[in-house]
Amino acid sequence: MIVTEAELDPKYQALWKKALISAERKNWEYVIDQVLPIVKGNFGFLDGRKLLRTAESEVTGGSGGKKFSFGLGGLKPISKKDPEDVVAELEENVFRKDPFNLNANEQLYDIAMKMHFWELAAFALETIRAGHPQNTKHMHKLAQHYMAYEQPDKASDVYAAIRKVDPKDMDAQKGEKDAAARSSIKNQGWGAAETGGGFQSAMKDASEAAKLEMLDRQGMTRDQMEQFLGETIEQYNADQTNILYVKRMADLYERLEQIDSALMFYDYALTLNPGDVALQRKVEIIRDKVQDKQIEDFERDIESNPDAPDIEEKRAQVADIRRQRAEVVINEAKGRVDRNPTDKTLRYELGQAYFNAGLYTEAIPELQQAKSNPNMRIKAILMLGRCFERKNMNDLAKTSLSEAANELVVMDAIKKEVLYELANVLEKMGDRAGSLDQLKEIYNADYGYRDVAKRVESSYN
Repeated sequence: MIVTEAELDPKYQALWKKALISAERKNWEYVIDQVLPIVKGNFGFLDGRKLLRTAESEVTGGSGGKKFSFGLGGLKPISKKDPEDVVAELEENVFRKDPFNLNANEQLYDIAMKMHFWELAAFALETIRAGHPQNTKHMHKLAQHYMAYEQPDKASDVYAAIRKVDPKDMDAQKGEKDAAARSSIKNQGWGAAETGGGFQSAMKDASEAAKLEMLDRQGMTRDQMEQFLGETIEQYNADQTNILYVKRMADLYERLEQIDSALMFYDYALTLNPGDVALQRKVEIIRDKVQDKQIEDFERDIESNPDAPDIEEKRAQVADIRRQRAEVVINEAKGRVDRNPTDKTLRYELGQAYFNAGLYTEAIPELQQAKSNPNMRIKAILMLGRCFERKNMNDLAKTSLSEAANELVVMDAIKKEVLYELANVLEKMGDRAGSLDQLKEIYNADYGYRDVAKRVESSYN
């Protein structure tokens, strides 16, 4: 998925060369003006995004102008998709003014992971690390990310940084040792069958190395992926306990959108390496996709044939899948809170799980606790407002959403969301003028946001 300078359109190559000259001269405002359109038009141009973040840091004074190292890739641009639009909006409306914005970088990480762009996901976490050097929670996440994607040297560096912040962090001490061991295995090619690490030990010759390099690229055609899958199945049949083959099959099945098979092999990989936190999260994500597909299939059948004799059975199955899914998410979130009850981020995640399950009363106390975390505060207040609105406690919803709106200075994606929710609550309360005021504020900044333009303009008729 990474786009190199050579793969840029000539007009972008010219802009990039100007940006590099501007960077040498430390004309950081010019760098931003020149690089921003490049990354908005080329989602995978990671070098550009790194230089852009450096320039933004210099201009805003964030974290002393943290610089990012360059690593070149070789993938082709991907087609225009909604997630890319979201990232472009973040670049324009958030990162330009606040490059180390925690919520925005978390959102960038989530989008990158959904698109299997692990390098961009790592960049988002590295940005958080640069801007929030005391935030060990996200540094742990970064280290685990590097371990999951066979970068133990980088993981070891992150764990060492965590220990400097918190010398008593036992997880970081163990993580640093594990990363050093994995690095040794990878570099020397020992024990791949036992550890699942060490790509070198899986390579029979240079041609195999070339195939693995291609595998890591996101630009493969479907025929290429199917060819790799066939070859990997043969390798797996010869050694069914080699986690490298198991994970590669799971990844290929996922890319080929055969998610049932992908889940089966991710599950098996987790039994081979039950301590892999990133793999655990991957299994959760794929299981959600499988259940989403089941729900989608049932709902399509219900909509297309509402008079079918088994229609109630299908509705019950959809409800049962949703219930089971909610129970799993809630129980996992509860477990994390029980292990670390003072972590307000975990309180937010539990509140969110309750909210998604329709348990608004249970969500409220968790979200109220989460408000005390500055990094989660706005998200928690927004969800609190939604809880109150769902319970028809509209006056409390108005208070929460107004509080969030007043604290947000920049008209970014989350402020638009807060104002939109507040407008809806005010309309429910019969305050049409107040509702329009909120919508007009969005209208002045973003004409195309949801149905805002239609609602504002119709008020003048």
